[in-house]
Amino acid sequence: MKNIYIFSIIALLFVSQSYAKKNVILIIPDGCSIPVWSAIRSMTVGTDGSLNIDKLPIMGRCKTYSANAMVTDSAASGTAYACGQKTNNGVLGMSAATTHGDSLTGQPIKSILEYAQGHGYATGVITTTMITHATPAVFYSHRADRDWYELIAHDLTTSGIDVIMGGGRDYCIPKGTNDEEGNPSKRTDSRNLISEMKNNGYVYVHDQVGFNAVNPQNTGKLLCLFNAGHMNYELDRKNDKNGEPALWEMTGKALEILSKDKKGFFLMVEAGRIDHAAHAHETDRFLWDAIACDKTVGVAADFARKNKDTLLIVVPDHGTGGPYCVGAYDKNGSVISYDDAGYLKYTLDENGFPASDGGKPIAIQWIEWGGHTGEDVGYFAMVNQKSFFGGLFGSKQDIIGGLLDNTDVNKIMHKFYGF
Repeated sequence: MKNIYIFSIIALLFVSQSYAKKNVILIIPDGCSIPVWSAIRSMTVGTDGSLNIDKLPIMGRCKTYSANAMVTDSAASGTAYACGQKTNNGVLGMSAATTHGDSLTGQPIKSILEYAQGHGYATGVITTTMITHATPAVFYSHRADRDWYELIAHDLTTSGIDVIMGGGRDYCIPKGTNDEEGNPSKRTDSRNLISEMKNNGYVYVHDQVGFNAVNPQNTGKLLCLFNAGHMNYELDRKNDKNGEPALWEMTGKALEILSKDKKGFFLMVEAGRIDHAAHAHETDRFLWDAIACDKTVGVAADFARKNKDTLLIVVPDHGTGGPYCVGAYDKNGSVISYDDAGYLKYTLDENGFPASDGGKPIAIQWIEWGGHTGEDVGYFAMVNQKSFFGGLFGSKQDIIGGLLDNTDVNKIMHKFYGF
């Protein structure tokens, strides 16, 4: 009788774990090198303060190299996160046997989003870039070239993703037409992908007013395209013609919609314009988008703390531009000595962004090269199942953290879901 009782308890635990609601939130600050966190910490909460990302209990480093290069691009690194395999630069969701630009080579690799869908989970993809850009695309598209935007946009229409937010209207409207803000289509055919998706049950939104009007409680499928191309940098968002929501606002609304699913969800959030500002060495835009990303981490972490069945991972795909903090500038734009610079004295606006630099703006300097960089990136996570990571990497590593490969991120998400 005792043995039967013990067996019943084990069986009950197995069933409860197998069918427990599980949520995964993956945040990718594209092109975000490690120095950005200390920079925005000094600007916002103080050098000895803590950002939202600092409060995540699990930290480590992540290798980023691709199948064919020590310095990756977003397509290859994103494929590692989404699909668990390394591929060649420029390739989306395809094996390393794929030659960039040759659709007759290689094989598609199923993404974690597609696995989640197959197991009945709700799914969402959010970005501040075009929704057809490399990082979001690797989760739903399998193409030999990341720049095949028209084909990737088609893949979006058949993806079945529940919540889609970002830019990229110009590849979704018919050739010869303009979008809501007067921007011309970039398609070469007469397909109206927005109309197709609306016919498939999506609520379509293109501006701040429409976004604000979305009621998560009665919204299932949501398509938000807030710009013809990429969304605005956070620093410029207030100047958008029809208004755009912030990344943290999009994330909050997506969580409200997706969390209604009884089984759970997968949500990928990309702070994509950090990378673009780093490429251009546009320091203020770079820092403001990084602050917006940390606010988004705060929204996700609050959700994870309230929902104990949630895994939150924050990891960039690569570094960009080589930024490093050297202290502060004086009023003439010269770097102040360490001792004279002291600590920064920024005042913040009501949203937590710098309103005044106190006469000593932070000094960010860049390497001459404006492309990607090949260093390890910072890795941050939280999960409430303390025993979850035991044995994931065998005797070498029994807990998440330390030094991971980018393909390990995919393994961690698979293990959490149990498939």
